This record gives sequence, structure tokens and C-alpha cells, in this order.
Amino acid sequence: MKLPFQLLFLSLIFTNAICAQNLSSAPVGEAGLFGAAQGGNPTLNLVMMEIRTSATARFGNEEILGSPYLTENFIKSRVFYGDDVMGDYYVRYNALNSEIEIKETMDTEEKPKRLLADKKIRVKYQGKELKFTTYITKKSETKNGYLSLLTNGKKYQLYHRLAVKYAEGKSAANSMVNPIPSRFAQFVEYYYKIDGVDRIDQLPQKKGKFLKLFPSEIKEDLKTFVEEHKINLGEEKDLVKTFEFINQKVSDE
Repeated sequence: MKLPFQLLFLSLIFTNAICAQNLSSAPVGEAGLFGAAQGGNPTLNLVMMEIRTSATARFGNEEILGSPYLTENFIKSRVFYGDDVMGDYYVRYNALNSEIEIKETMDTEEKPKRLLADKKIRVKYQGKELKFTTYITKKSETKNGYLSLLTNGKKYQLYHRLAVKYAEGKSAANSMVNPIPSRFAQFVEYYYKIDGVDRIDQLPQKKGKFLKLFPSEIKEDLKTFVEEHKINLGEEKDLVKTFEFINQKVSDE
């Protein structure tokens, strides 16, 4: 049943407070801005809140190349809570802060709010499904943020993460060189999960480390597959193809 937008989020304070206890206490996203990661009231993670820090407040009025957003515009997207459809709303993904900004309308007078950390929330956005979850980076750091499931195999799942980092510019050292402007730089990371193992780890992109992740009985076939198909472990389409192959081989064993 579709509930009114404001009523649904407010009702979550009372009916789903226990969900907040399931969130990791690790920093959330690249900027660690969510209240759960800072010891805030856990029930606040179940409602929408005003966006705390605008780009102007954080970075001043300097001209910055690039964008912290996947798209600058709000895009109509479907929002779920568990298996329930909450409705279609206007969404913009702030990859710098790993947070979802949301509006009911495209009215310029309506201020966007942000969805706080809740592992039951899913958003169909730009052809992918964003889901708040916990993951472990290649530096063994446990973080919370939004991942998108790319392949959901019987044994292995593959995830995509879009992230943005801020690189501060540099003034010109002298009149012979140009200054380097500040910029937001987008990059992607890939993560994997093994069925039955309660963790999501960053996927190594070096072939040797990648091959070591998988059972010895399929390793030679996998190595041959990667070489024959000229697989680029940094390309999404190649990774999807490879994980489909891996899941098929595991099923055949």
C-alpha cells in the first residue's frame, strides 16, 4: 500500500527504530556525515532530514570543476522500503557524501531533503538500484554507503560503487604556469560478496589478486577466460561477463 510521503517517514521513527541498531558504527560514505556514524540519536536515521552542508558552505564560492552529483538534475526514481513501494519521487545522488537527496515535486521552491541511513531503503536510479549497506575497502576500512548490485549469482554477487573525491587546486607558482583549479573527480569501485559470507569486500583489479579469490578447481579455466576475452577488470561490462562465467563454473562443479 502506498502511504503519504511525510507520514511514511515519520511512522518509521516509531515502527522501525530497531533497524537503526543494525547499522555499522563505521563512518558513512566519503565524508562520514550521517548521524549514525557520529553517535547521534539512532531514530533520526529513519526519517528525512534537511541537507546539512551545502557545497557553498563547505567549499566557498570558488569555481570547482566537475560535480559531487552523478547528475545535477533530480531524476524521477522509485523508492522502496523493504519490499514495499514508497512511491516515485525526484532523486539526486550526492556521491561525494554518499547520500540521496529527494523531492516530492520539481517545484523550485521545494527544498530537497536527504534520506538517512537505513538498510531497508532501495532506490531505482539511473538504471541501477542504490542500496545502503556496509562494505570493506581494500585498506580494510569498514564503511557504510550506497552500492548497486550488478550480478546476483548463486555463489558470487558483484556490486558497483560510484564515488567522488574533492581535489583542492593550486595557485600558479609563477606567471609562466597556469593555476590548477579545484575539482570533483568521479571514480568507480567494485565489490563482491560470497553467498553465505556476511561481508562485502572491494574487488582487486590486479589479475593475480583477483584469481586468488576463487576456488582452485576453477582457477585455470577462469585464467583462460580472462586472457581469451581480454577482460579488463576495471570495466563494468567485462566484470559482469566474468562473474556470470564464474557462477556458471561453480554451478557445474
